[in-house]
Amino acid sequence: MACEDSGSTSDEEPPTLPIGPTAALTGKAKKKDQKCRQDRHHATSAYTLSPGQLDRKGRIIGVLIAPPLPGEDWDSVLKAATAAMQEARDQMSFPASAYHHRRAYAEGEGFPTAVQGFAFRGGREKAGSIKASLAKNATAMEEMLDNPSVIRMATYPIHERPLFTLCYPIFVDYHRNKQTLLRENLHLRRMFAHSPFATVTANLGPASVSPPHTDFGNKADGMCLIGALGDFNADRGRHLVFWDYELIIRFPPGCSILIPSAVVTHSKTPIQDGEEHFSLIQYSAGGLFWWVKNGFQSDRSWLESTTAADIERREAECKARSATTLKKISLWKDMKVKNYTGRSRMEVWDSGDVADFSDLTDDESEAERPAKRARHT
Repeated sequence: MACEDSGSTSDEEPPTLPIGPTAALTGKAKKKDQKCRQDRHHATSAYTLSPGQLDRKGRIIGVLIAPPLPGEDWDSVLKAATAAMQEARDQMSFPASAYHHRRAYAEGEGFPTAVQGFAFRGGREKAGSIKASLAKNATAMEEMLDNPSVIRMATYPIHERPLFTLCYPIFVDYHRNKQTLLRENLHLRRMFAHSPFATVTANLGPASVSPPHTDFGNKADGMCLIGALGDFNADRGRHLVFWDYELIIRFPPGCSILIPSAVVTHSKTPIQDGEEHFSLIQYSAGGLFWWVKNGFQSDRSWLESTTAADIERREAECKARSATTLKKISLWKDMKVKNYTGRSRMEVWDSGDVADFSDLTDDESEAERPAKRARHT
């Protein structure tokens, strides 16, 4: 299955990027593996990166991501993950008001959402776990997120080497902030164990069609990871529309995309009658980063207790933040020659330091993790 970016801003052919490490293979096995990867690439464009969405300086500000590995029956993964989301939705209960919200059209049937993770926003006094309205909804969400196919669908863009190296500076910011929060509060309820993001939202369909919007609560200088699931004809509907870029992108089920959703207006087109579409959206609220930067307190509390010199220093940092952030974004010219912007990233990958973005820290053991909710029938 190919994820085609109809709005590519470059006429050059996308590079064939490495699909994953093959160092453990030798001789005929290695040659066979490489041939399999090449054949899969030419047949289906599996795990290639298109030039993506580029700004005028050639910075990669959006990446469409095809399914990951050659030889894997990705359709079965997609079907199992979709079935898990359908089952979770059937086990949950929602009021009528839950179907119509800022990310759903006022007319039509709308769609409910379920959220797991932690945030600092919406009038919260401190960073904390996001709680479901009903215990049975929380249980169904946890069971869905524990499904191996859902985990595979949600995390393959993070752990394949091309995306890891492409987005490392952004991912590592998310990961370190998340780990700091987890060390401060072991009872924060997380989602996927090997994701740098703090929160996941499941759009539970059946249509999951969204009007133009920005996710202004997310980290403004970061990325949001969106995965498409369901059973729909991607040629006839469920396109992603980026209004600021003037792009419409084909987005088939089983594919993922990274976009700066906090600052780019985006929407989704309708699907056909009788089809179903679900989304898994991973992100981190911008407030979490300020909470940590302020020494685990809100901006208001920080301002009440800080000095004039600290405020002046903070203002200088804010002025320089734009330039600092832009340096974290990879350039297409580097990707074309397979320069993944620094040997240090490869060393980090090989050492396993933050390569899997594990939630477990030196101060935390499996036994200390919050107990799973019991099913309520």
